[in-house]
Amino acid sequence: MKINILINGGLYSSQSAYSAWQFAHAAISAGHEITQVFFHQDAAGHGNRLATVMSDEFDAVEMWSRLSVKHAVPLVLCVSAAERRGVMSQEQAAEWGREGDNLHSSFAVQGLGALLEATLAADRMVTFA
Repeated sequence: MKINILINGGLYSSQSAYSAWQFAHAAISAGHEITQVFFHQDAAGHGNRLATVMSDEFDAVEMWSRLSVKHAVPLVLCVSAAERRGVMSQEQAAEWGREGDNLHSSFAVQGLGALLEATLAADRMVTFA
């Protein structure tokens, strides 16, 4: 089964991303394919390569990156949600006149059309609020 995942909860203000990460691992272990993980609203902060966690905390950005690399799962941030939260690629930073970028290399920034396309290609979409 092909599964698309949508996450809305913030980087460290919500349990949603950790629950989604656990779900993704369980789904992959059961033989399912994750077509995409789309980070919307406050979840767009997951693409910030400068996010820092204490050594005894779950490093969500790094764990999503590892999942993406190991299982070829696209990680996509909603472009408008990311920009509102200051998460930008080099191109976006230049466009907005910002001094630097902070987009983690495992994440892409795209519009809601990417969510729609992945959802249409999937058998199910699972949302974590």
